Amino acid sequence: MPVDRMRMRPWLEEQINSCQIPGLKWVNEEKRIFQIPWMHAARHGWDLEKDAPLFMRWAIHTGKYQPGKDKPDPKTWKANFRCAMNSLPDIEEVKDKSNKKGTNAFRVYKMLSSSERSVRKGKKRTNKESRPKGNKEVIHHYDADTVESTVSV
Repeated sequence: MPVDRMRMRPWLEEQINSCQIPGLKWVNEEKRIFQIPWMHAARHGWDLEKDAPLFMRWAIHTGKYQPGKDKPDPKTWKANFRCAMNSLPDIEEVKDKSNKKGTNAFRVYKMLSSSERSVRKGKKRTNKESRPKGNKEVIHHYDADTVESTVSV
C-alpha cells in the first residue's frame, strides 16, 4: 500500500462530504448512515460517467486504474469496491434500507462507532464459537415403519 493512500473509511467520508458524486450522500449524518448509488451495469441506460464514478475513484486511489493508460473496467472496479466495503470491520450494510433493483438502485451503509464495532465483533465471535469444528456428532434416527436411517449433524 502506498504511504500516501488514505484508508477506505476516511476516503469514503471525504467523497460523501465533497458532494461531487450524484446519489452518494448522508441519509443520517448524525448516525453515520449513508447511501451509495448501486445501479446494475446490465440495466438499460447504464452510463460509466454517471453510474460508476465512486468505483472508478476508488480504483484510481488504490492504483488499480490509471486513466489514459488502462482500459476502463467498471465491473472489476465495482467488485473490488464491494469486497473492500465488506471487509471493513467498522462499516456494515443496512440491508433492509437498500434498494438493489431498478434505475434508482442504491445500498445503505452505517459507519460503526467503536462501541458498536465491539458489539458486532462479539456477535461474530459468539456465532463461530457455537458451531463445533471437526468434532461433529453423528446421530442416527431410525424410522421403524420404513426401516430407513437418516443422519443429523
